[in-house]
Amino acid sequence: MRQTIGSLALGLSALLFAVPVHAQLAKAQRKEATAYLAGTLYMRIDIPCGTGRHPMGTYKFPLVEVSPEGVNTDRGEGFSAGMFHAQSTYWGVGPNDTLKLDEASFEDDGTVEVELEGVGRTEGNDTVIKFVNINTLDDFKKAADRAFSRAPLQDEHPDWSSEVKQAISERRLTLGMTKRQVFYVTGTPESVKESEEEGKKIEVWTMRQSKGVNIGFWSVSADHPSAGLPKTLRFVDGKLENFEAITSGQVDLDD
Repeated sequence: MRQTIGSLALGLSALLFAVPVHAQLAKAQRKEATAYLAGTLYMRIDIPCGTGRHPMGTYKFPLVEVSPEGVNTDRGEGFSAGMFHAQSTYWGVGPNDTLKLDEASFEDDGTVEVELEGVGRTEGNDTVIKFVNINTLDDFKKAADRAFSRAPLQDEHPDWSSEVKQAISERRLTLGMTKRQVFYVTGTPESVKESEEEGKKIEVWTMRQSKGVNIGFWSVSADHPSAGLPKTLRFVDGKLENFEAITSGQVDLDD
């Protein structure tokens, strides 16, 4: 009996070690996953990326991770440079920007690095994003649907007025917009401040005024204003009241 129990324990141990922590997408699934990203993609979120230069050339690296369950952003703000290298964060792509797939690199640990090329109004602003916890084709599609839309974001809201949709299409703010509608125009604020005045909820977004530093092999450019966005936006009870105010906090787009 003791020998039987010992053999069983050894068998179970071997089985546990034989099971990989991350399943891999088969070749056919990887092909289908890549095809899932065909055509023009509209970003649902901001996708800042790291840009850098070393003696062998330039590179981009992902700062945003998307899983089937949600989005995790590690923006790694700042700029560093030396004799042989430079590295920084570039906010070149935001909500409703248009891109197409350049390349998807599938790793054995369940991650997929997705390189994206700007098209249309986003031309010249390439970026990269990382999908994580991708163990099945369904996982990949869920992560992709969190990051991308196949149509302009305003078209997903049939209840919105044609005036609001037109303004979003033109990257134009209008008074009375909800926070989500504003987000589709501006992207994520740099900071948020919440308060209350006479029983009304006040929220002030301070907007990023620069896209950051885009590093090339022979150049480092930092003169990219964020589409002429106002410095601050003020919301009263969730509606845009004016384009002024102050800082610090998190954004809840649904209240």
